[in-house]
Amino acid sequence: MAIKPKDPLLAAGKVMTILLMALTAIVSVFLLGLIPTMLFNQGDFAATIELADGASVGTALAASISLLIIGAAITAMAFHFFQLLGRIIDTVSNDDPLTVENADRLSRMGWIALIFQIATIPVGALVIFLGNNVPAENLKIDYDFSLTGLLLAVVLFILARVFRHGAEMRADLEGTV
Repeated sequence: MAIKPKDPLLAAGKVMTILLMALTAIVSVFLLGLIPTMLFNQGDFAATIELADGASVGTALAASISLLIIGAAITAMAFHFFQLLGRIIDTVSNDDPLTVENADRLSRMGWIALIFQIATIPVGALVIFLGNNVPAENLKIDYDFSLTGLLLAVVLFILARVFRHGAEMRADLEGTV
């Protein structure tokens, strides 16, 4: 983590990526940890579902566990997204950002952003299903597909091409000298 002391933006970006990596790791482990807890307390879960006259207990339990698994996978991908961003920040601080590796990192970040958007479909379906079949007071379900997230993926793919082209131009220039 060789950050130039005179560049507060890079330092702030690096600190934020480290904090976000820690947060996503904690959330992912927490979500996975809820699965055995939920399985251990199936009786309480079954009683709650039966009060709502909702779906069968097995279906609601499977939907809940699926939601936890998908949530853990999404937060694990978010961890990797911030990890890649941190590595790009490191190359910028070392005055060497136009590399094929950074182009690959940006491309992977684009795929992660796209997967986030696609994941909203099964997550939204599971949340709506559970919202209709599991009693919860003051539950508000807000489900939407974000065009901003889709735009982020497109921008990252374009930046990956720009970085790749810059790295190729640099290699050509170094080859002529």
